[in-house]
Amino acid sequence: MIFNSYYPIIDFFMYYGLRVLFRCLDRPCCSMDKNRTKKTSIKAYMDIYLGPTYYMHYKYSTVLNICFVTFMYGFGMPILFPVAVVSFIILYFIEKTMLYYSYRMPPMYDERLSHSVLHKLRLAPVFYLAFGYWMGSSKQLLSNLDLFPVVSDTDTRLTDHIVT
Repeated sequence: MIFNSYYPIIDFFMYYGLRVLFRCLDRPCCSMDKNRTKKTSIKAYMDIYLGPTYYMHYKYSTVLNICFVTFMYGFGMPILFPVAVVSFIILYFIEKTMLYYSYRMPPMYDERLSHSVLHKLRLAPVFYLAFGYWMGSSKQLLSNLDLFPVVSDTDTRLTDHIVT
């Protein structure tokens, strides 16, 4: 989850660096003159200088991943909630910046994708309740009474099973 929080920053700088590199390689001797190019067609020139295509489904999958992982394991590891908040804040600002300065004009999406994601997000509290109930009622997770000391890896594991 911590990796999910800073990956959009890495992704931004990685793709920005590749765009700068490809633009530099397009110009003779990496000149700063934007009018000089090695491209012979308008489409090839636009592919380098317009930026990447905006794909909404990748952004939604990131949001769903952060939300569901946080809700599934948040009861047992409450630190996931602040990590998720930081992830959403970073994702928001990076995506807003990329929409304004990097991506091409986004394609026209209809509301079906948004409704589908919102419908899936309704299940996250159910996961939180189910996994929270499991974690809260598990004696192995909350109690130290079921643990047995192991001095060495070669010792026989005590399972408290009795053969009669």
